[in-house]
Amino acid sequence: MEENVSNEVVTVRSVGMKFGLIMAVYSVVFFLIVSLAGLNPFDNKLGLISIPISIVILVLAHRNFKASGDGFMSYGQGIGIAVLMTLVSLIIAGLFSYFYAEIIAPEVMERFYDAQLADMESKNMSESQIEMAVNVTKRFFWLFYAIGGMLGGTIMALIVTIFTQKKNPDPTHIS
Repeated sequence: MEENVSNEVVTVRSVGMKFGLIMAVYSVVFFLIVSLAGLNPFDNKLGLISIPISIVILVLAHRNFKASGDGFMSYGQGIGIAVLMTLVSLIIAGLFSYFYAEIIAPEVMERFYDAQLADMESKNMSESQIEMAVNVTKRFFWLFYAIGGMLGGTIMALIVTIFTQKKNPDPTHIS
């Protein structure tokens, strides 16, 4: 009797891409729900809600890698999966967020800028300081969004992978 065996080789890249797409779908749906509810999707407090969900998705990616491969995952492989996931998710969800907030519903950005303005005023910043901060924010917001997203994803990867790695006990094994 012939066994149906898959020749698909699991790689850091394949798992990172697959779970990066899953993370992107989650991020887009979360962004839309928050935006359509009239809230500021760029509010850091709301972003904290996404951290546990992102961790769960990363843990599932690491589990998938180990289960589909030889059962092991080095620290470097875990970091590679997480960074690729973050990059894929950030590109897809970031482009969606950009087009939605800048073209489809610019009121999303206005809510963000209004919240920033209120925060600066509550800190008794001078008019010139506020004007400079608003100009810098408007000019570099999407760059800060991308850098912050990659930095946050990388930090999450560094921490989570400590707990999800499973080193191969065979000293001759090269990851």
